[in-house]
Amino acid sequence: MKVVKVKKVEDCYESSNARDIILSSQITKDFAKHLGKFGKLLLFDEFGISYFKLIVKGKYTVKGAFGKTILRVILPEEDVDISIDDLVKHIESYKGKEKNNDT
Repeated sequence: MKVVKVKKVEDCYESSNARDIILSSQITKDFAKHLGKFGKLLLFDEFGISYFKLIVKGKYTVKGAFGKTILRVILPEEDVDISIDDLVKHIESYKGKEKNNDT
């Protein structure tokens, strides 16, 4: 999995300190479990779109929907300079079966 782009989110209702991570491939349950090694992983299948939430205590919360290519990272309001480099490296270390955008 490759990180195509990281961009600041200007209009997030949850936080004024959020980032979107655009991925090269679609999010799968296996990928979410890979991210889950970082913190507490919650999987939600009860709604129309299945999604996950990853809580990394004291750092950030990551949300994503299966089949999509964007992760939303919610950072603490008070700490605008927190680094997500460790998260980006962990994403790019994922070697599972990927579903490309072209398919």
